[in-house]
Amino acid sequence: MPTAIVLSHAEQLNRLGRSCPQALPVAVVAGDPCYDRMLASRHRRREYRAVLGVHSDQKLIVLTSTWGQGSLLEQAVELPARIVTDLPMDEYRVVAAVHPNVWVHHGAFEVRRWLAEAMQAGLLLLPPREGWRAAIVAADLVVGDHGSVGVYAAALDRPVLLAAGDPAEVDPAGSTARLLRLAPVLAPAYPLRRQIDDAIGGHDPGRYAELAADTFALPGESLAALRSLLYRLMRLPEPRRTVRIRSVDPPTPEGRAPTAALVSTEIRAQAATGDLAVAVSRFPVADMAGHSGRPDADVHLAVDVAESDLGMLESADVLLRRTPTAGFPAEEWTASVLADYPGCRVAADVTAAGRCLLRLRHRPAPQVGPAQHDGQVYEVRQVDQPGGPLAWSAGPVAAETLVSAVYAWVVGGRPLDALARGVDVRVGALRTRITAGPRDDDADPPRRTS
Repeated sequence: MPTAIVLSHAEQLNRLGRSCPQALPVAVVAGDPCYDRMLASRHRRREYRAVLGVHSDQKLIVLTSTWGQGSLLEQAVELPARIVTDLPMDEYRVVAAVHPNVWVHHGAFEVRRWLAEAMQAGLLLLPPREGWRAAIVAADLVVGDHGSVGVYAAALDRPVLLAAGDPAEVDPAGSTARLLRLAPVLAPAYPLRRQIDDAIGGHDPGRYAELAADTFALPGESLAALRSLLYRLMRLPEPRRTVRIRSVDPPTPEGRAPTAALVSTEIRAQAATGDLAVAVSRFPVADMAGHSGRPDADVHLAVDVAESDLGMLESADVLLRRTPTAGFPAEEWTASVLADYPGCRVAADVTAAGRCLLRLRHRPAPQVGPAQHDGQVYEVRQVDQPGGPLAWSAGPVAAETLVSAVYAWVVGGRPLDALARGVDVRVGALRTRITAGPRDDDADPPRRTS
């Protein structure tokens, strides 16, 4: 019999008594220091979100998988890639936390192989042991299974959506089994984005308050209780200084931005003014197998020239350069790209902040607009709205979105000259305004520093 058995809540005494009554005399209720550290980290939520690349207008989805037959990766290993590619990349960020047992048993190579397609599409992967607590604090939704991470998320009042989970693998009287009964379940056969949005929007604050109260005793006091226990067992006087609960460190995920996206665009009149606006939604593409072609004229493939898949580059409607090349100015680069890739219709340098340079391929009207614009280099700028700030930060996502908005405008047969007056661009619930005009050779746009 051990000297002490530490429990997180008095409710567990009853279960311990049923399974091993002789252990009750050494049982100690001391709460959960891991939960206390997460509580102590809530004030850093915006910091954690920033580290994960989440803007104020974006939602953070955390995928979590425990180990065993009923886990998310065992039951639905394809789900991470489906979720990442089904969600507009300018409106969502997706992070994965995989249980350390999975990393140890299967190896890091295998874990990354399972998630390779999702990571190609922009999934961020957390290290085996650290980062998951900060991600849960930062999350808008946790998609998981019967692992303990879902219980922590519920206790922090985060929306939880179950994508897997085997009740037979958990104690039916335990907190995880209760979560399996309380949380909504993801239906893989139905549209994922709608279910994700419903889980976030339909979450009732306090939904899991009773679960949290019955799982974690002594919130904020666990370390003090454990210190008292340990010094008592060592028969030493306990220090008088106050026990400090430290917040968790920011996450350090691995991953990168996707290099290819299917871009859906729609040009429609605004209800208030009747002026036209371009709606843009970008969906990451992991490989050509996931690229089913152009179902209509409102969808195009935009690819970074850093993409390693030659087939993707040759199929691109829009080719982008995010990183400048010394001695290769945008005017020369855009002309070179159109010469090297006959299928490309727009080449755009997006290395500047809040604006970009693009060149249109010569095509007979009305395929790419009036002939007098063909082959010219244009500068596209993101401009401030009167009386308000920019709708989103001028970064790589914004610059690439500007290109797709112009592409949709021109391919739709509208004159590029009209963009000199500006047009509204919508990305999800956000709105900004862009202008476009012939390149000013005297203006050298500032390059990104990050």
